[in-house]
Amino acid sequence: MTKTTPNPLHAFAHWVTTAERNWSDTALERANNAFIDTVAVMIAGAHEAVTDKVRSLAISWGKGGCNVVGTTETLSAPMAALANGTAAHALDFDDDFDPAKAHPSAVLIPALIALADDRRKTTEDLLDAYIVGLQIIGLVGQGVNPYHRSRGWHATGTVSAIGAAAGCARLLKLSAQETAQAISLATSMAGGFMSQFGTMAKPMHAGFAAAGAVKAALFAETGITAGAETLHGEHGMGTLMVGPDVAVLRETMKNKDQYGQKVEFRTASIGVPLHIEKYGVKVKRFPNCGSTHRALDALMVLQEKHGFAADKVERVFVRAPAMLLKNLAYDDPQTPSEAKFSLEYNIAVALLYGNVRLADFDPKAIKRTDVQEAMQRVAKEAVSKLDSEFPTEVHVFLTGGGHLTAAIDRPVGSSERPLSQAQLWEKFDACTKIHMTQQDAASLQKRLLSMQDAASPSTELTEFLTRC
Repeated sequence: MTKTTPNPLHAFAHWVTTAERNWSDTALERANNAFIDTVAVMIAGAHEAVTDKVRSLAISWGKGGCNVVGTTETLSAPMAALANGTAAHALDFDDDFDPAKAHPSAVLIPALIALADDRRKTTEDLLDAYIVGLQIIGLVGQGVNPYHRSRGWHATGTVSAIGAAAGCARLLKLSAQETAQAISLATSMAGGFMSQFGTMAKPMHAGFAAAGAVKAALFAETGITAGAETLHGEHGMGTLMVGPDVAVLRETMKNKDQYGQKVEFRTASIGVPLHIEKYGVKVKRFPNCGSTHRALDALMVLQEKHGFAADKVERVFVRAPAMLLKNLAYDDPQTPSEAKFSLEYNIAVALLYGNVRLADFDPKAIKRTDVQEAMQRVAKEAVSKLDSEFPTEVHVFLTGGGHLTAAIDRPVGSSERPLSQAQLWEKFDACTKIHMTQQDAASLQKRLLSMQDAASPSTELTEFLTRC
């Protein structure tokens, strides 16, 4: 008898459609916090240049009944997901997810709220679909990473697109067969290269992925079918987006603990552990590439502990895992987008001002003379280890000969070092005040706090997006 290899596509689809809706308080609270954070950064990014351009085109492409950030126009679900996804990722202030090596919520939440508006779902439905979608984002990410990311794929546009399609299928209550088709169809719309980091195209990856997830679920709902081996097959994601040496790479990860990444798709115990409970998402403390955050945290620990002034620092030396530094390609950024992906710029700003804020990515801010001078005192070294194997080290050399050092392995905002609720709402306030009145922001806060209300339609939440 021929042994049949379990199919991860079918295993994922089965779990998506059969998982009980009795989530723990931890899972629901973390899902709710993800909505608080993502809605806030979406509002903050509502009128970035890339968002305005994408939204303008989306309006011309597809009117419908879904609310969109920054306009009173209502669009079709795919176009709303495109515009809102771009806005959510425009400032690079949205959350990260270690198992996937991707931004999950900037894809998953815009996709879900678009479909929820279209089908009159509740905010309780949104939380359920978010937990399910995040799980599949994590499982797909574990199946291809860390090598998918290290070979230049932007997992937000690939991994998150596929998992978000599963979340959309859950929201629409598709059958297991239809859900498998949705996940498979999403693989055909998954894409994005790290060569777009620091450009307008990068936040569009989240928009493309969100729109693709919505379309995949709707296509599947209408009966469109797709291949069954698009994840694990010879010509599936696990080979094409990892490399022909995938079997060798799988061996290298056998005894390593890199957020569950084994370069192999799981086909059993799909919901155990529940990723939102074990890993959580990393809510960003700073509005820039997350690869800078461990270094920024370490520098601020030293500043708080030792109280040195910037003019007393001869140089700052950062040692970090190579994959983190690979994301930070701009040592002399010329635009705000490039500055978000510059270790030198962000360390210089933190050294001078003790923090990194949204205002530090204004076009004039990145040209400040003091920042440009401080950047010349920042150096870095890449260490050939996984980020779970080596903490980011920051060495501060003082003009008087002193040497201070700190090492951080998990940044503020991770599940081990989460933002407090007070800090999360401080971030919410900082983001919403850019384009929203204080009264509207306060009303939005109340609505976000009542998401577990089974009778609350999604539109009562998303209509606030139109007020900025």
